[in-house]
Amino acid sequence: MHIFYQPEDNAFELEEEEARHSSKVLRLGSGDMIYVTNGKGLLQKCILNVQGRKVGYEVVESTLIGRRDFSVNIAVAPTRKAERNEWMVEKMTEIGVERIDFIVTEHTNTETLNRVVNLARLNRIAASAMKQSQQFYKPVITVNNKYDSFITSVSDEIKLMAYVPDQNKVDHVFSKVKKNAGTTLLIGPEGDFSEREVSLALENGFKTVSLGPTRLRTETAAVAGCHAINLAQELG
Repeated sequence: MHIFYQPEDNAFELEEEEARHSSKVLRLGSGDMIYVTNGKGLLQKCILNVQGRKVGYEVVESTLIGRRDFSVNIAVAPTRKAERNEWMVEKMTEIGVERIDFIVTEHTNTETLNRVVNLARLNRIAASAMKQSQQFYKPVITVNNKYDSFITSVSDEIKLMAYVPDQNKVDHVFSKVKKNAGTTLLIGPEGDFSEREVSLALENGFKTVSLGPTRLRTETAAVAGCHAINLAQELG
């Protein structure tokens, strides 16, 4: 199944990068069948009409794919390297995630924030990962969320924070997931959350959880947490 991304429902033409991929990489031509999604659940079966660099399509069948009964939402402080943030978005999209919110914490390096978190590029990576994994919903990605205001705005039933106090033991995230419920998981920066940030999260209904016995990099923790929540839903 060749899946292409076109966010505009009534465009009936592939965007430049998608058009080039269809003709130059996949070597598709007029009359070939493709599938087009808007990243919001709409899946269209289409027939290609190639005219030079312009790659149009005719919709022959449309289906609206329903959302999952649960949602996985990861709020993460960005790393200092753009490629790690991009890898993180790609892998979480492949696993299954509804939202990825990049949060600004006390230990977030704000000087490099705009350089390492490029929203347009992250959306392109998420769209590509969505197609590759044959999904039809592209995750919502937001950036520059101030920690304090973000914490108070989370409305998911299950609110978790990946944080293990010194000389203390907390339950694994897997055990805190509720079947068919929305879950938000907070992942901290290098240097972890500050004591004030932990207290604020607890005051707003978050529970501290572990991601395992080893210390993980930020991007690894986000992907591991995303996978654990999805797995708990599958096995719950």
